[in-house]
Amino acid sequence: MKNNEATIFVFIASIIIGLLISMNIGFEGKNNLLDVKQYNEAYNERTKLYSEISNLKAEYYKVNEKLKKYDSGYNETDEVKKQINAEVDNNNIILGKSDVEGPGVKITLDDAEVYDPEGGSGQLIHDVDVVQVLNDLKNAGAEAITVNGERIVYNNYGFCGGPYIELNGIKIVAPFYISAIGNEEVLYNYLTLEETYTTGLKARDVRVSVAKMDNITMLEYNGIIKYNYMGLAKK
Repeated sequence: MKNNEATIFVFIASIIIGLLISMNIGFEGKNNLLDVKQYNEAYNERTKLYSEISNLKAEYYKVNEKLKKYDSGYNETDEVKKQINAEVDNNNIILGKSDVEGPGVKITLDDAEVYDPEGGSGQLIHDVDVVQVLNDLKNAGAEAITVNGERIVYNNYGFCGGPYIELNGIKIVAPFYISAIGNEEVLYNYLTLEETYTTGLKARDVRVSVAKMDNITMLEYNGIIKYNYMGLAKK
């Protein structure tokens, strides 16, 4: 119950601070006269605190409902298992450890069809080009990404220079087939903007295509997710 008490304390403290600011009363009980700039800053801070309080309140009720079930001897084992499994499944989706499907886009990146020696290496797709296209996808809200079928997770950017990239221990050469799950309209419209790196590639005569897809299936990341320095925060 310590976590429950701490949550209630934070919740109540946040409400008190928010009310003090909204009433424009100092901690010493004196009225403060604010100029326009100070008023705007105080108003913005109050709005921010109200938002934080609202989020804390929602989280408090959510956690409190769980605690009530456990503290009251909640013995519906099957239901508890379902809730735990649902949380595990959701975490696996976020980590890329589950097969997923959904709408999105498919991108093909390939070297220039006819190589011109005077054009230099700009007519070839490099590792940095793949990275920048992945950044475009993430900026557009992609929820899951694969490169030539290899799932991208937070720490497996094993790219290297030269005629290939190495991803999850596998050497991949052009053409690169990139799939992304997300809002297909948003992804497509973003990637085809003139300001994006993906669109800018076309100026180098490399081959770039972007297509909307109603459904894309991606296999789970089958590597090991490692971390050496982080651990659970101490309560």
